[in-house]
Amino acid sequence: MKSVMFSEIVQAPRHAALRRLTPLTAYGLTLAVGTPLLVLALRAAFPDAPLAIIVLPVLAGIALPLCASAPGRLDISTRFDACHMRTTLGTTLGEMGFIETAAGPERIRYVKAGPGAWRAQAVSVRIRGHALEVTGPIPTLRTLQAALAGTAASALAPVSAPAARHSDLSNRETVAAAMQISDNAERVAGMAE
Repeated sequence: MKSVMFSEIVQAPRHAALRRLTPLTAYGLTLAVGTPLLVLALRAAFPDAPLAIIVLPVLAGIALPLCASAPGRLDISTRFDACHMRTTLGTTLGEMGFIETAAGPERIRYVKAGPGAWRAQAVSVRIRGHALEVTGPIPTLRTLQAALAGTAASALAPVSAPAARHSDLSNRETVAAAMQISDNAERVAGMAE
């Protein structure tokens, strides 16, 4: 597609309340407050249950957010009106197993069922003038970008990267190599004397 440009895939903005916190800080704060509250609520609901029966599932649930992939955003810019790209995007997401669940003039939502209800993946599309803003899991966005760009076949069969040529080295590496050669030459000259 010559008239389509893709942005880099970036992390989607978080909720306004947690926007100033790093993801690790937000996760730690959620654990520090949420875990004791959950244990206390379950203890109040089931006072006869042994504490280990309550605490162990809660501790196992702590790792659950670590398994989820981070949400990302991909902007697809076109030279023509972005609503013309809607069918191509729908077809590509359909081939990836997504089903359109909600649609409007400016927003579309696609869902792909996972092994469990909590593993369902969702992709949201916002249509603006000459761009589509796609929000969803980062691995899904990478696959979508490759499929739309026509490089999906090459993404499935990774090819080993060729060895770096001398011209691929940065200037800093070239200067460092020249200094190393110079130092070695001085040592050899010092040993010969």
